Amino acid sequence: MFDAGSDRVDDLAFAERCKGDRHHFRFIVSPEDAAEMTDLRAFARDLAIQMEADLGTRLDWVAIDHWNTDNPHVHLLVRGADQSGADLVISREYISRGLRSRAEDLVSIELGPKPEHEIRNALQKEITAERWNRLDVEIRIAADETGYIDLRPQAIGPADPEIRRLMIGRLQHLEKMGLATAAGPGQWMVGLEAERTLRDLGIRGDMIKTMHPRLRCARAGSGDSGLRD
Repeated sequence: MFDAGSDRVDDLAFAERCKGDRHHFRFIVSPEDAAEMTDLRAFARDLAIQMEADLGTRLDWVAIDHWNTDNPHVHLLVRGADQSGADLVISREYISRGLRSRAEDLVSIELGPKPEHEIRNALQKEITAERWNRLDVEIRIAADETGYIDLRPQAIGPADPEIRRLMIGRLQHLEKMGLATAAGPGQWMVGLEAERTLRDLGIRGDMIKTMHPRLRCARAGSGDSGLRD
């Protein structure tokens, strides 16, 4: 684990500080181009600094970076208390959009802006992805508290018609997965368990990808154990 100033953090001390907190915040920071970035920890620290500026308080946080999957990422755990000891409040809008925008800005500073066609191609692949992704975030924002979402042309929704098309494709795929139900033309009910299921599927997929090379090595080692004259 690491934090703002050290690559070796006392996780037990952090847990002790959290004991009286009413809640805490957990973020998965997973830039698309993480594998191309020179220092994912420095990126996470810069993002935390930007969060502090946006929220107007120092943050107490720890994080761990994972490089053993196709998608290098950081798990960021933030205490639910601000620097005065009061409950830390972060709006849903900032969590879903503001923080993402800050992260995208930091990636663009390091790697340069991504061409529009690459962004579209990446989103197209997310329609059938069995993990929580950006299209799911857009769907969650557009849905009401019951999970109902209306993407008919006359309904208020994403201003970009291409994003609307991609969201419809994603919802149709979620319907096949049993995570959404059609409620009429261009309308769906998204299951309340959809986010947790997709996140769990993503974790499971990463674990399988991590285990495959080890299994291949084990099989190779087993095959070499029998000697012939």
